[in-house]
Amino acid sequence: MTGPIRRLAAFMAGQGYLVAVPEVYHEYEPPGTVLNYDQTGTDRGNELKFAKPVSGFDADSKATLAFLRRHEACSGRLATMGVCLGGHLAYRAALDPSVSAAACFYTTDIHTGTLGAGEADDSLVRMADLKAEALFVWGRQDPHVPFAGRQAIRERAGGGRRAL
Repeated sequence: MTGPIRRLAAFMAGQGYLVAVPEVYHEYEPPGTVLNYDQTGTDRGNELKFAKPVSGFDADSKATLAFLRRHEACSGRLATMGVCLGGHLAYRAALDPSVSAAACFYTTDIHTGTLGAGEADDSLVRMADLKAEALFVWGRQDPHVPFAGRQAIRERAGGGRRAL
């Protein structure tokens, strides 16, 4: 959990929400490992992003959602939130019908289908399965999700929905 994600989680918890921040690469790195926003951390994160099977990412989401559902402070209403790779994972977690909302910031790889081992995820194809209210936010000059990628996601999401 990087510093910015730790601050975001603390902010959300401070608003009264029950927050869980799963370790995405727990199978590959010791507990508590932080992949910093530097070249070494970026390289390792990208290596693992393509090493871990998509089914592993999805299993982690299911386990996290189940943990939250069982928590005594959980109201039963679930939402997801993530940034960058976490935005993509928040979207995939929101494919679970028990999730009612998702906030996905700077979501990478949905438009390319390159998440996970084999670089062949089904995220864009499954957009029709999304029942949660979803917010996607990208920067206009995002080098990871160009305009054409954002447009493909908008179109797949239904086009008739309000999209910025």
